[in-house]
Amino acid sequence: MTNHQDMIHNLVQRQPQLEVSQLLNDIVYAIDNSAIVAITDKTGEIIYANEFFSNLSQYSQDELIGANQRIVNSGFHPKSFFKEMWKTIGQGRIWRGEICNRAKDGSHYWVDTTIVPFLNEKGIPNQYISIRHDITEKKSIEVTLRKQAELYRLITENSGDYIAVVDAKGRIHYQSPSIEKLIGGSNPDVLKAMVSEDLDNLKDALHRINQTHVHEVSVEFHLKVNQNCIMQMSGSLSRITTEGEYVGFSVLVIHDNTAVKQQEKLILDLASLDQLTGLLNRRSFLKELFVEIERVKNTDELLGLVHLNIDKLRYANETFGHDRGDEIIKKIAERLAFHLDGALCGRTAGDEFAFVMKSKKSPEELFEWTCLLQKIIEAPVEVAGQLYNPSVSCGLSVYPIHATEVPGWITTTQQAMQYVKGQGGSGSAIFVPDMYSKSLDRIILENELRKSVKEEHFLLEYQPKVNLDKEVIVGFEALVRWQHPDLGRIPPDKFIGLAEETKIIIPLGEWILEEAFKKAKELQTVCSLPITVAVNLSAVQLESPDLIPFVRSLLEKTALDPAYIELEVTESAFADRLEMSSSLRQLRDLGFVVSIDDFGTGFSSFSYIKEFPAETLKIDMSFVRDIETSENSRAIIKAIVTMADTAGMNVIAEGIENAQQADIVRQLGCREGQGYFYSRPIPAAEICELLEKFTKSSKNAE
Repeated sequence: MTNHQDMIHNLVQRQPQLEVSQLLNDIVYAIDNSAIVAITDKTGEIIYANEFFSNLSQYSQDELIGANQRIVNSGFHPKSFFKEMWKTIGQGRIWRGEICNRAKDGSHYWVDTTIVPFLNEKGIPNQYISIRHDITEKKSIEVTLRKQAELYRLITENSGDYIAVVDAKGRIHYQSPSIEKLIGGSNPDVLKAMVSEDLDNLKDALHRINQTHVHEVSVEFHLKVNQNCIMQMSGSLSRITTEGEYVGFSVLVIHDNTAVKQQEKLILDLASLDQLTGLLNRRSFLKELFVEIERVKNTDELLGLVHLNIDKLRYANETFGHDRGDEIIKKIAERLAFHLDGALCGRTAGDEFAFVMKSKKSPEELFEWTCLLQKIIEAPVEVAGQLYNPSVSCGLSVYPIHATEVPGWITTTQQAMQYVKGQGGSGSAIFVPDMYSKSLDRIILENELRKSVKEEHFLLEYQPKVNLDKEVIVGFEALVRWQHPDLGRIPPDKFIGLAEETKIIIPLGEWILEEAFKKAKELQTVCSLPITVAVNLSAVQLESPDLIPFVRSLLEKTALDPAYIELEVTESAFADRLEMSSSLRQLRDLGFVVSIDDFGTGFSSFSYIKEFPAETLKIDMSFVRDIETSENSRAIIKAIVTMADTAGMNVIAEGIENAQQADIVRQLGCREGQGYFYSRPIPAAEICELLEKFTKSSKNAE
């Protein structure tokens, strides 16, 4: 006896009042009112269809009865699907599966189907009953989940970010498949690939997240991919606060930062190191001097600063050639680096070095070491097969005995060195106060400078800034010139430094600003396009409390829109005086455009993109000068442009001298250019003529 026959027999035995026919009717009624029911003959022609079937298929019962079951075939399944189904039920066996059908309006719906064959006395099927349940919504959810799973798989396998879920003890519970591409191997553990020190730092970060109110921290660490490859990773660690299986765990999201870090290091090295010797350049060395003083301020340690000048190096250049002269410089640098054994040392000028020595005894000990090192440096050097005996002059100044601040420390050291050179060179001297005396030339120049500021023996010349794409003038840089009535024209490099040192730059700078404001106002009335005027500000001016009130008065006096004035400050000067940032922010708040001049030559140039209140970077001409042949210069300019783009800053290339340089800097992303290729600095009277010339050229090009 089969199971369903057993069921009916047992029910009738337990409830004698029930008739078998009544019981079967009840069962059929229950099925017919809870499922989609259809009965077909052995060919598939529908001989019964209940109301559920009619409602779901959108065919009336009259349309269904007499029709073949193919009336609801959606075409979704292959022929083999139905062939296997008919084979099963044709053998008298029950078939179960999920079928996608098509309603009368063309829409598809899914049904979970059971087909039961009815057999004749010979055991051959003569009709079939189909019992179906609507699972369309379930299938829709399954499709959505599959799509989401596939999208998640694509994201996690191909994303540049690598994701891991970590518990409070540092155990990984999930990591994205992309980790395998990063580290290699099957299911690698990203934490085990970390260097031990970084792993400790990550665990500290996990502790902070789990034991404090901090919800997210930035992380940086190194991964050992193999013996020859260590990758630098950056990212964040965030605590999971939503309810679920991983609540209380943390998500580690990281990305490969190796290329960026390597590029930053390359640029930093190029910007902070002397390319000939590998020692620190002047700006970098100066930066480290401030660090050294801060380190020993509250100790008994003495610091000896030595400036070393190679005596009469120009004679070696004339005798052996400049290449051989460079060899001498490199050899001296190697000797310094070797014998100083890691002490602070830099090349501060073409033929000059500076270094720091430490002592807890006395200045005399430092002087003895200086004399000893001088003799070592003066050992013969082989140049072009000949022996050359270098001669050097060393000046020593001791902190805090001779000076308590970096500027004074440098001055006293250089005075001691100049004293040795005045005695014929090849020696060492420690600073004593009576070494300082002004030369007659300096006194005369300073007096004439003061007089010329009062009598206005200065004039401004203007060099254009050009839009590299449109080749039109967008601004001018105002450059001061000293036209002395008796001495003639005196170059800026002869008086600007003196003006800053004596603070004569403050009244001179006020005159320059006033003239530039007037010219900018005039240009707005005669030019159809907006033209800016750039003015250089020295560190001394920015430190003056009178600067902000003065420029405010100029704005009122000239009624000039401050957006037409661009105020430039050299990046290297800013590196030495970080407090200037306040003045620059006030100027920017007034509406002036602020630019970083000579960008790329300081110690920590790229941090200023975030810290420095500026809209424009002017790439130093030293990077443009050899751009046709130097891959390093092109790489530096490209890196500057990329980071400036990220910060939303404009980029100007200085020192463009030919069409090839202009084309290269334009391709590297610079918006504007300046240099002799476009025009030398010109008198104010020639500006309109130059503007007209560029306007005609631009129209001809169109």
